[in-house]
This record gives sequence, C-alpha cells and structure tokens, in this order.
Amino acid sequence: MSENISTPVPPMRILYLEDNPLIAFHVEQMIEDLGHVFVGALDSFDELQKRFASLEFDGALVDIDLADGATGPAAAAWLNERGIPSIFVTGQKQVAAEHGDASLAVIAKPVSSVELAEKIQLFLPAHRPAVSGCASDR
Repeated sequence: MSENISTPVPPMRILYLEDNPLIAFHVEQMIEDLGHVFVGALDSFDELQKRFASLEFDGALVDIDLADGATGPAAAAWLNERGIPSIFVTGQKQVAAEHGDASLAVIAKPVSSVELAEKIQLFLPAHRPAVSGCASDR
C-alpha cells in the first residue's frame, strides 16, 4: 500500500533554536500556517538547557550558529540524548553533515514552506528513518 502524501499530519509542537529574530518570526509563521504549534524560539544552547524542563515540544529546528557560538550541533545532540528529534536549519550544510548523527535532516536557508512541511514530518515516530542521522538528500 503506498503512502498518501496528502494525508493530514497531526499538529506538532515545534521549538526553534535561532538567534536571528527575523528568521525565527518567518519560520514561526510557516509552522503555524502548516497547522502546527510554534512553542517558541530560543537563541542559545545555554537558554535551551535552562528552560528545557518547562517546555513541551515534539521536535526542534536547530541553527548551527547561535548566540553562544556554533553550539547548534551540541544542542541537537543534547536533545537527541533526551529523546527529542531535531532538524538542522542552516546555510552551513557541510557543518550539518559533519554532525549528522545528531539530527534527522537538514533544511537549507532560506527556508521554504514546502521543504519545512516535508522535513518536519520526520518528527512523527512513524516517519522517522530507521537509521539516525541526516543527509543532504533527505
């Protein structure tokens, strides 16, 4: 039986680690337009660690460079250890590929709503790849 691409995806709660408020706002609008819940944007790995216990989310979009440096890969690995999947959202595909074991996929900046809609489905357990890691062709 083939999977119907038009099958509605249940609303997911999505967190965004991004230090640029304009990009965060743009992606927030796309997430909400897709029928999902934008939990918020945090600008650093440090802020994620401080606020983690008070947040409920199904997956995180993670930029490579955050307010506290190039800590996105460490943040994604930290989330992965806690059972929270992440997707890198970056213009640095090579750096993301070097840390592919921490993320399900990569979304290239500038973010398109079509690619965002496709990739965030990976947050659903039924859509996650059998082998952890990201690849530029996912």
